[in-house]
Amino acid sequence: MSTTPEWSAARQNRIVLNATCGVHQGPRGFANLVVRKLPDGRIEFDPHVTGACVVTVEIDGARKLVEALVRWLG
Repeated sequence: MSTTPEWSAARQNRIVLNATCGVHQGPRGFANLVVRKLPDGRIEFDPHVTGACVVTVEIDGARKLVEALVRWLG
């Protein structure tokens, strides 16, 4: 049996992570961070899920991020 959750078609390019906001403080994991893949391949980060401050990373930058995460997380 697979431990990977089934993702609906609408959720395949979007994840929500529990995070901590360094500016607004609060308990660990209280803030949400939405990360989604845009149709053109860029990756968008939406802290607090408000759209007020959205960070978009080009494909090459996203690949560098993946490489760094793999290195950091082992």
